[in-house]
Amino acid sequence: MHPAFRKAGPVSMFLTAVLAAAVACEPVRVEEQDNRIPAVQSEVIGFYLLNEGTMGANNATLDYADLRNGEYVSGFFSKQNPDMPLSLGDVGNDILLAGDCLAIALHGSGIVEIADARTAEHLAEIPVPGCRYLAEDGGSLYVTSYAEGGSLWKISLEDFSIVSKIGTGHDPEQLHIHDGFIYVLNSGGMQLDSGTGQTAYEHTVTVVDMSDFSVVRTDDVGFRNLYKVLCGGDYEYMTSRGDYMNESGAVFTYDRTSGEAVMIASVAVSNWCEYDGTVYTQATVYDENWNQTVSLGRLCGKDYVEDDFADLSSAGIKACYGLDVNPATGDFVLTDAGDYVTPGAVHYFSADGSLLWSHRAGVCPSRIVWIYED
Repeated sequence: MHPAFRKAGPVSMFLTAVLAAAVACEPVRVEEQDNRIPAVQSEVIGFYLLNEGTMGANNATLDYADLRNGEYVSGFFSKQNPDMPLSLGDVGNDILLAGDCLAIALHGSGIVEIADARTAEHLAEIPVPGCRYLAEDGGSLYVTSYAEGGSLWKISLEDFSIVSKIGTGHDPEQLHIHDGFIYVLNSGGMQLDSGTGQTAYEHTVTVVDMSDFSVVRTDDVGFRNLYKVLCGGDYEYMTSRGDYMNESGAVFTYDRTSGEAVMIASVAVSNWCEYDGTVYTQATVYDENWNQTVSLGRLCGKDYVEDDFADLSSAGIKACYGLDVNPATGDFVLTDAGDYVTPGAVHYFSADGSLLWSHRAGVCPSRIVWIYED
């Protein structure tokens, strides 16, 4: 049996919130269509879209948008691997292009799937329980995991073997590699305070020396429930999600030398991407009745401004779930999770924010990897 059929893991408060929010959302309705999309000619020939799926449903999928030839292929991974029944696995949390390979972290299945970057044909599967996010450097793949109280795993991309693992803070999320060090953001989203019974969110960054794969320090940044990290220009940006009740999320800069964190904006950024020196952001906030407010914005240096850089109304987006930008053209991709349990949609916008095309996607479409011509 393929390891993807292993159901795993408790649901964090964040995931519970997302599922509860589905009650207030509607399914995505995209007009019936064939697989044709407008072609875009550039050095980027297409993109993979990882559809997260619903926890416990084993319905993560991988689509491919062929921009060069104008074709959208739903369920591309399954079509390329007919001997692997049903689907990719349970809860596709992250996807990364690592040389000639695609690495996909399947949180619910507890595996990292390795596939050929051009064909998406299966190459290997690596057991990493509670795997979350991925980074690559020097022929090694690094994976954060909720397992063992919070851990960071090192995997060889030569033979796909597990090289080593070390402890981090509780429930690590994204990570970033810079100049021989790995910076791991800890969330603590699965930990309960024994005294209060409330979630004991983390507010630390674990710093790992890659030369001997050891923790050299832990920085207390003062923002709880850390989530994402992105290097934009001269700045290392990080996000926190707060406690979903009294403390809002935040965007802040992080000094890799001193560990100092400086607030930029009190906004719970869900997704972001960088293009030509500007970081584009998308934030979704829910009220007590799970009504959502979606905002788009830009980060330039230490300045954040709300900015509708894409016309969301033209796409009829119900639950904005993913954001990325074509690195060759500046075109935007935004995804819609709809009700979080039925197929969502992917929307492609021009660099000036005009909707160019939409296509049905899988359940909870989230992460994108761009593919360049040879």
